[in-house]
Amino acid sequence: MKLLENVKQLFAKPTPAQRPIAPLTPEPEPDAIHVPEMTPAAVRAALQSEQPPLLLDVREPYEWRQVRIPDARHIPMNSVPHHLADLPKTQQIVVFCAHGSRSFGVAYYLREQGFDAYNLSGGITQWHIQGGEVEVATR
Repeated sequence: MKLLENVKQLFAKPTPAQRPIAPLTPEPEPDAIHVPEMTPAAVRAALQSEQPPLLLDVREPYEWRQVRIPDARHIPMNSVPHHLADLPKTQQIVVFCAHGSRSFGVAYYLREQGFDAYNLSGGITQWHIQGGEVEVATR
């Protein structure tokens, strides 16, 4: 009988060590990206102040040719990193695009570079809808 037990042990699979299974913990969420936004009405009011913000249009050239906010500075989104030295560090910058998505990313980037940048909520579309002045291309 002892021989039979020894043969069973020889061919038996080893049992894994019994360790308690740790519960899975979700990966921590990355910090949410926060970019302050300004409404079109707030921007219009700020433009009347003693220290008005710089309006920065980051749309593509063809979009800028179609419609634009008077006196806004135009630097296409992908060119902004090459023009950082041309932007004021001591003045608020309100970044806008067509609807506010691209400008959100640019405003975040500018804030990371030390600029006082804000996103125009709703972009030039909401600016125009809410009564902001625009120049429209004529044919």
